[in-house]
Amino acid sequence: MSNSKSPQSAPDESATFNAPLQGLRVVDLSHVQAGPICAMMLADMGAEVVKIESLEGDMYREPIAGSFYQNFNRNKRSIVLDLKTEEGKDVALGLVKGADVFIENFIPGAVERLGLGYEVLRALNPALVYGSISGFGQDGPWVNRAAFDPAIQALSGLMDATGEPGRPPVRTRAAMIDYCAGTTMAFAIVAALFRRARTGVGDYLDVALMDVGMYAMSPYMTFYKLRGVTLPRTGSAHPATAPNQGFRVRDGYLYIAATSDRMWRDLCKVLGVPELAQDPRFATRSGRMKNARTLIDAVSPVIEKRDGSELEAQLLAVGIPCGKVRTVAEVFDDPYVVSRGMLEPTRGWIGEDVQSMKTPIRLSGMSSPLRRPAPALGEHSVEVLRELGYSASQIDRLLATQVVAQS
Repeated sequence: MSNSKSPQSAPDESATFNAPLQGLRVVDLSHVQAGPICAMMLADMGAEVVKIESLEGDMYREPIAGSFYQNFNRNKRSIVLDLKTEEGKDVALGLVKGADVFIENFIPGAVERLGLGYEVLRALNPALVYGSISGFGQDGPWVNRAAFDPAIQALSGLMDATGEPGRPPVRTRAAMIDYCAGTTMAFAIVAALFRRARTGVGDYLDVALMDVGMYAMSPYMTFYKLRGVTLPRTGSAHPATAPNQGFRVRDGYLYIAATSDRMWRDLCKVLGVPELAQDPRFATRSGRMKNARTLIDAVSPVIEKRDGSELEAQLLAVGIPCGKVRTVAEVFDDPYVVSRGMLEPTRGWIGEDVQSMKTPIRLSGMSSPLRRPAPALGEHSVEVLRELGYSASQIDRLLATQVVAQS
């Protein structure tokens, strides 16, 4: 498949990046976060991804100035299809016939009703790897229950474990279950492709957000099964080591993780409280956990008087993990962000200069280049139809009848 000729496209730097998935063809019938994140990861590694959107477009094109869509749909092309029409479905089937991977994240049964279920697509393309991401899997009592990341955080126990003691449960702002589900499916797809290379046969992959949420909470579920106890909310503190939490400093907050006996002694030295290092109540990890409240009460007043950045530097110098709590705006000021090159400037489809994040994966020291920014709605519809062999008159008719749309 050829790259977009749109003036919005970034320069092609793929010649300097040995993309491991170059030549892989992916049809992305997903929306919102988990599915698009999965397809984005494949696209970042060189796969050619065609995203199928409805006439209304992915609902995440709008929120926070399109920032969700901009980050989750880079390196893809967009075609708009009315899949409720036979002609629209025929275009989708044409894409699938030549594809390696198909991704969807609708409520179970929805794609079957569109005529794009696994059995139909497998008959058309036996080598297809078909990935379904859902809230609660493809069967079971909650199969038709709608799901978003925060609801899964609530249902999986993650939200109950998060927040300050004595206060309501708190969700994480970043949709970590969606990210983890998308990453899990991307790994599953690559694993299935690896097996397909030996067998020639595709596969059906089922990833449920609820399973991913429980998987993330697995240590605490195991502990409950062992002891019959649920750990209480501890705010920023870790339930197994102390001091391992955020502390107020003179200019904000600083997270300190003095997790070993040596780190504890060095922390006391830096803070100028050597007597605490000699206190037998705090000499061992188990002792520090048993007396955690007393320990925190002892060091907090000392830490509060310190400048956060200065204390951060002193602790890092003696090998104690720590970090000043920063706002999103403050993160950009750090030389680390520039040195790693994670931010990629481009011209977004909304007509503004935007910066999105590259993948954190590095191959031979290189991060994947931005081959194209997240596409405008239907930006590549005509281009994709031409590649499928549609004539100019056929394309004009599909556009006129709104089976297909082009931005």
